[in-house]
Amino acid sequence: MDYEEGQGRRRSSASRSSDAGGGSERRKKSASERKKKKPTNAEDALEAKMAAKKKKEMKSSKMEDALEAKIRKKNEKAAAAASAPPSRRGLEEEKVEEDRPYESYDEDDDDVVDEEVGYNHSSRVASAPPTTEENALFTRGGGDVRNRPPPNPLDNSAVLDPLREAQLEKERNKKNVNQRFADMHETGQWGGLSKWEKYGICFLTLGAIVAAVVLGIMFSGGGEKTLEPTMQPTKEPTGSPSTSPTLAPTDTEYRETTGLEMMRAASPKLALPQTPEELVGAKENSDSTPQELAAEFVLYDDPLEIPTRDLRFMERYALSVFYYQNGGCIGDWITKSNWRSDEDHCDNWHGIVCDLKKRVIEVNLSKNYVTGKIPIEFSQLMELSTLDLSNNAMVGTVPADALSMGKMYTIQLNNNLLEGEFPFQEVKEGATILDNLWIQENTQLTGTITESYCAMNSITLDCDNFEPKPVYPIDSDSGLTTFQTNCLDSKIGRGPKEYTCNFDDPVPYVKPAAENGTEVVVPAPSPPAICGTPAVGT
Repeated sequence: MDYEEGQGRRRSSASRSSDAGGGSERRKKSASERKKKKPTNAEDALEAKMAAKKKKEMKSSKMEDALEAKIRKKNEKAAAAASAPPSRRGLEEEKVEEDRPYESYDEDDDDVVDEEVGYNHSSRVASAPPTTEENALFTRGGGDVRNRPPPNPLDNSAVLDPLREAQLEKERNKKNVNQRFADMHETGQWGGLSKWEKYGICFLTLGAIVAAVVLGIMFSGGGEKTLEPTMQPTKEPTGSPSTSPTLAPTDTEYRETTGLEMMRAASPKLALPQTPEELVGAKENSDSTPQELAAEFVLYDDPLEIPTRDLRFMERYALSVFYYQNGGCIGDWITKSNWRSDEDHCDNWHGIVCDLKKRVIEVNLSKNYVTGKIPIEFSQLMELSTLDLSNNAMVGTVPADALSMGKMYTIQLNNNLLEGEFPFQEVKEGATILDNLWIQENTQLTGTITESYCAMNSITLDCDNFEPKPVYPIDSDSGLTTFQTNCLDSKIGRGPKEYTCNFDDPVPYVKPAAENGTEVVVPAPSPPAICGTPAVGT
């Protein structure tokens, strides 16, 4: 029986141990499964995070309660020690202050556990050895409690544990969170938004960014801007062209107003009206000026409709004035092919030569019976390098602005009826590269030639009419004029390569005779053309 009872007890203990082992294995398996299980979405992860935070707060609260209980117990012992006899008081104080082992709080258990021996502190206090006369004055560490001042019984202030004091200091320094954003501070989200609501907010934000970028590009002023033209044209072209071409405004009113202002700045003051409306019908009015007829043609009748921004606009106006003012309109010219026609003046107008940019570089109407005065509007031919109006019937004075363009290289005005003082100084100041000047056979033309002409290539004039004088005869020893001598004595140190004095009488140019000996007659237009009357003072 005893043997059977022993076997039964062993089997029951084995079964209990196997059950206990199986239970521990199941707990480990469930714990590992919980660790392996991952949240399926953000909401599950958030719930797990909140549960862990709540558990942590509960543990922290339990720890604080344990610390408070510990402090109260310590204060109670201190008060009991103060009321005990001196020998007993020293022993109790030593136990409280020095003989107390290091304790910690176990999160899995609410009791205070002694780490040194591994049992409850309450049981240790109960089993402490009794106090005797030999150990009453000494502690376990050898300290003498008699050297310490007795505690003040009137001081009832609680002595805080350092850990508790640090915890309270942390709570005091904790930043206050606005209640409106408490959810965002704790969970990282503001309110309980669903997945689709979050997607909607993302799309709205992206759309706002795209709209802002598009509006910024549209209203940032990136379009092309054009500047207003200057009212007074410059005598010379600007130093450097613009980096990119600008488009001229296409508005008709703008073209008419701006074009007329540019023409008024280039022509004599009384030659053009104040408004574009006054130009309409100029070709039907016999009192119109050549400038009015040319302006009406360029602004209203010209099929090319050159924009005012185009530099050829003013070139076409200047050539049209020359046509009306100097005999082309009334039929004096021997050849006037395609002048003031619908074609481009660079292509087919007789005597006009242009460069590849269709800018006028030469006007050659020699021996074409050109009459009238040299128009001041020639100043708008900025690229003009050669002007040959020799052997014609031109009259009047020579305007400096019409010959002082920056590209001017050759001027031939010989054998005309020009008069007055030739503007040597003014012409050379503008036409700095002028190299050939032929103005002989103009008996009424005078002037004083300056030293700036000493370095030129060729000069021909009626020396008797010009200063400086005297003029040495050709058969003298030196064969030099006073001007040539002055050039040798100047800073330049030399005279023109060809300096010719003309002593022959001019031969007035007339229209060539026909084969039968009669003068060539140009048929008059029918009805008679209105070619304009020069304005007063021009």
